[in-house]
Amino acid sequence: MSKLVVTAVSQATESDVASARLGTRFGRMDLMSQLSLLAVESLQINFDELPRERIAICLVAGTGSLSTDVEYWKGRETPGGFSPTLFTYTLPSAALGELAIRHRLTGPQICFVGSSKNVLPEAVDLIERGEANGCVCVFANVVSSDLAKLISIPKAANACALFLQNSGEGLGELEEFDRDMES
Repeated sequence: MSKLVVTAVSQATESDVASARLGTRFGRMDLMSQLSLLAVESLQINFDELPRERIAICLVAGTGSLSTDVEYWKGRETPGGFSPTLFTYTLPSAALGELAIRHRLTGPQICFVGSSKNVLPEAVDLIERGEANGCVCVFANVVSSDLAKLISIPKAANACALFLQNSGEGLGELEEFDRDMES
């Protein structure tokens, strides 16, 4: 394994969303996209200094887009029916697209649903294969009250992010068995 370093880490919670000021588009996003965007913004990476086509994004959506899907489905009972704006976010990869658009990142992008343990090995693989110089890694988990009732798990709304590069100064070198984004 080459020397891979974590150069920035951050997290965002639902309470951070209310005070966020990231343009008019931000208010229309689903909560998972908002949290993912806030977590990446908090990294304070200057993407202008990096080749955007060589920066990958790996995102893991803990419960996929299920919270948004439930909210969208509830639209069938409202006057006017389903929300076309909300429909955009009924895919787990919607947050990935929002990150790529905001930062104009055109490198490899991948989205998983499930455990945060999937994101770091994929990011390492992209860098070691030479497909990217760095990777924005995001784990977002949103379980709305409605979803929590349906699948009997606790309500949650958080995201964590880190930036992984193949060399340079960083917060710490990634070790072979580092797998857990959340800690």
